[in-house]
This record gives sequence, C-alpha cells and structure tokens, in this order.
Amino acid sequence: MNTAVPVAPAASPVWFRALNWVAPLMLIVTAWIPDDGASKPLPVAGSVFLTLLGVGLGAFFAQVPRRLAYILTDTGLRVSRFSGTFEWPYRELRVRRTDAGLGLRVGGVGLPGYYTGNYTFTGPAYRSVQAIASNTRGGLIVERGGTPYYLTPADPDAFAQALTARGVPVLG
Repeated sequence: MNTAVPVAPAASPVWFRALNWVAPLMLIVTAWIPDDGASKPLPVAGSVFLTLLGVGLGAFFAQVPRRLAYILTDTGLRVSRFSGTFEWPYRELRVRRTDAGLGLRVGGVGLPGYYTGNYTFTGPAYRSVQAIASNTRGGLIVERGGTPYYLTPADPDAFAQALTARGVPVLG
C-alpha cells in the first residue's frame, strides 16, 4: 500500500519569491519596449521569441515545486522531484530529527518551495547534505549509504514514526 506524505508548504520570504519572477517578467516586458537609440527596432519574431521564453520560464518556476513528493511504499521510500523519481529500500535508510536547516547552496536548485542538490548544513552532525526539500528549515535527515538527505514533510515527527514503524532505525 502506498501512502503519500504531504510535503511542507513553501515558506520562502516574499522578496525571494518576487526575485524569482524578475527574470521571466524582464524577458516579456523588455521584448516590447522600443529602444529610441537603436537604428532599427527588434523584429516582431524576436519579441515573440523573448515573450515565449519568459512565459516558458515562468511556467517552469511554477511547475517545479509541484513535482516534489514523498511516498511510503511497501518496499521503500519513493522520492519524486523534477528530474525524476527513485525509491530507497527501507533496509538502507536511517532517520534523524533535526532543528537545523539548509545553509548555502553549493550546487543544485534553489527556488521557493523547491530545494534540491548540495547544500551546507547548519547543524553539528553534518557539514553538507543533499536536499530534496520544500523549505530550508523544519525538516529531517534520512541517511542512505552514509549520505544525508534533507527532506521536509509537513509533519516530520509523524514521518519519522512512519519510517520507524517500517523498520528504519533512528540515529541519535
């Protein structure tokens, strides 16, 4: 039986959410602003291309966070993200509650509601983690093969209990 685990809602600051929409809006708006100093205006095809590029980028930013999901299956923890879905067998996992959160992004994606890739970690147990999260705080660590993954279910305690009930040991 598969059990979907709700992902924590995005809690990014307003300035960060607004900043993410600057690039698509700039592409759309600047494509149609006339340049009085130019000898000839941008061709209509160029303006349409930049507009479509901006709309596509905006759609991408809106869709990426919706791809993040955690599902408890009979055999393992299934994690879905924009770049694909994979399943970790329960026997390979360890879980750890933490009050710490993500630090600086070393590599990966950092959009409001969608953080994946390598991040520094603010807690004492790890220097860096692999994030597959919707927030930078309020998550837990799931270790697999010695690699810590930072996940953000809506209820981390219930998620940890569900993993423990499936035989996943809790790390101190």
